Amino acid sequence: MKRSVEPDFKFDKDKFGEALMAAVGTRTIVQFSKDTGISYAYLSKYKNLREEKTPTPQTIKKMALASQGPSYKELLEAAGYDSDKYEDDDISATMVNSEWTPMNTLLPTLCRTSFKWQFVSDGTVGAPLCAKVEGAPFESWYFIPVTKDSVTKEDILGILGSKEAEVISPESKVTFLTANKEVYNQMKDIELSLISLRVSVSLVNSIDGLICEEQYLKTAVSLLEVDKKYVLTERSSINATMLTL
Repeated sequence: MKRSVEPDFKFDKDKFGEALMAAVGTRTIVQFSKDTGISYAYLSKYKNLREEKTPTPQTIKKMALASQGPSYKELLEAAGYDSDKYEDDDISATMVNSEWTPMNTLLPTLCRTSFKWQFVSDGTVGAPLCAKVEGAPFESWYFIPVTKDSVTKEDILGILGSKEAEVISPESKVTFLTANKEVYNQMKDIELSLISLRVSVSLVNSIDGLICEEQYLKTAVSLLEVDKKYVLTERSSINATMLTL
């Protein structure tokens, strides 16, 4: 069967193998296979330079969503594609279906930061995803995905006042995640003057699935200079790892 998408340049297995291992980062191929949903056998062929066929853009996108290094664009170019042809290859639609979870964005994003972190859970059903960050000015960091096409102040207050949000303490930070630029612009200007929490909104890049912007909302909490460091757009010059024993 003929491929529906052909690469623009000759496939260089050495170049792509190097890019793949940069995407794997500090993990094993086995773990990367689990993070991407791509079979271990398939990934091993590229790792060991035994595969001559170019991976499809759809497969490369899965790699990019879990990458600890190269972006979707960089992986496309390493595979022999003209990345400019895929600039409108939007992942934002997946944020409103069952295939997307905050982990798809947060895991590769946090792996690119310089701070040490770990995901935690107290077992509360329906509670938002939570991470602990070493040295942060807040106790816990909660992440809430946004799938609505329009968000108001009342919507945010309703979420923060829900039963599922009872686990969020005043010493926490809450970040809303959206891939909709209009929603991001709506939310970043909302003032929550009676809320004693650090609250921010982050924009998910529609190409590689990583966080490209984050803005704090005005709340009753006076932000510190150090708060500027603990944002999802912070980048490390080296691959950071999860906080582990």
